[in-house]
Amino acid sequence: MPSQPTLTFFGAAGEVTGSCTLLETEHARILVDFGLFQGSPAQELRNVDAPPIDFRRLDAVVCTHAHIDHCGRLGMLPRLGFDRVILCTEPTAELLPMVLKSSANLQKVRLTEHRDGTGPEAVVVDPPPDPAIAAAMERFEDPPVLYGAGDAERTARMVVGIPYGAWRDVASGVRMRLHDAGHVIGSASVEFEVKHGPSRTRIVFSGDVGPTGDGYLAERGRCPDADVVIMESTTGARPDDAPSSDIASELRRVVEDCRHGSRTAVMPTFSVGRGQLIVHHLARLAHEGVLEGVPVYLDSPMAIRASELCRRHPSLLSEAARGMSGAGRSPFEFDGLHCLWSRKHSMRVAGRTGAGIVLAGSGFCDAGPVLHHLEQRLGDDRGLVVFTGYVLPGSLAEALAEGRARRVRINGTEIDVRARVRRLHGLSGHADPGQMVDWIAGGGRAPSMVMLNHGDPVAREGMRARVQRAGVSCVDTPAPLTPIAVG
Repeated sequence: MPSQPTLTFFGAAGEVTGSCTLLETEHARILVDFGLFQGSPAQELRNVDAPPIDFRRLDAVVCTHAHIDHCGRLGMLPRLGFDRVILCTEPTAELLPMVLKSSANLQKVRLTEHRDGTGPEAVVVDPPPDPAIAAAMERFEDPPVLYGAGDAERTARMVVGIPYGAWRDVASGVRMRLHDAGHVIGSASVEFEVKHGPSRTRIVFSGDVGPTGDGYLAERGRCPDADVVIMESTTGARPDDAPSSDIASELRRVVEDCRHGSRTAVMPTFSVGRGQLIVHHLARLAHEGVLEGVPVYLDSPMAIRASELCRRHPSLLSEAARGMSGAGRSPFEFDGLHCLWSRKHSMRVAGRTGAGIVLAGSGFCDAGPVLHHLEQRLGDDRGLVVFTGYVLPGSLAEALAEGRARRVRINGTEIDVRARVRRLHGLSGHADPGQMVDWIAGGGRAPSMVMLNHGDPVAREGMRARVQRAGVSCVDTPAPLTPIAVG
């Protein structure tokens, strides 16, 4: 054991996914997040090999939030010998069992589909994809099954939710508290106070930090006073003049386009976070009468459950959302909103005509109900596809969002793209670089060290320059697998 605290990054160091960081002291070992690597088949196969950690000796695991790149490998913990607590916020404690059960089921289905040759297909035919990207996305081996439903259930029994702001002893000489990160419901930044000899060191993990502005979550705070901050840099490459928009006005235009063109818009949607944000903004428009005659279909059971969770935690919502509730108007429900729980109902909506909006998972357009909605709409002159967030490089979603795709193949059917495609800006779940600098400056004194994770090399270098200009002299971009002393 080290005599002073050390940090070792086992993921999300020079990349965006696979969050996993070990905090070690002379008497304690704590893992912060255990997320999936995502992207190509080769990336997915990295998840099979657990990091070189003795999981039986961990004192605790802390989960910042219920996005799969932060929590997706938690289901492996029972098989790895871990049998202690997984600490997180109370809303995340409600979400995690659902997310892990869903992930276990999906892993099983994907393996069966791959072996049967019935897996989802979503590729660009014209223009031909870059050969290197096509080769990277081709799958030769079975997709990995990391854990089953039983493992997910055993993991869920270890989860303990704790309130924001309450100190909790985690291990000998280490205590922690959670701060609202404003990214998704229940997301947290984690503050550790570590005793080593006569010294105490404050270490803060940002987790994913949400933007400020007109959203559905309460305005998050800033970074607490800390000696060391491990900070996400997801948006670090975003230019200062990146396009922004008035979300209400943008959505209003989508609604009017649907109404006047008798179009059904398909909006690929991430279930936790983005789904609630869009539904909230649509609810506000519905209460103003803007959605009259334009039904909205939420085609994602996980998004429906996450919206229900938001309603159960009103104190975590924005003033606008709480004000709607106080006036008897739900911030996540409205006349004309239809929640789809089954494939049968989803297929029925996919074949409908007339004005409407479909919010369908998955946001990456690589699987899920969004594919049969796209199959129905992309070849129609009256079709409309609206992207609201990040698109995976080399994917069908990226080619469509950037207007490059002329012909696509979805589940064996080739389609000439005739639908209109729009991209809305301003719906990111991550703070922009300026907001991240404001966040880290919030404690009143600059930390002695900032370590940037969750960003590709360009994003990390962009964020490093901004943080240094804000007065932090030591800004590191840590390499994976190398312990770094921070005491």
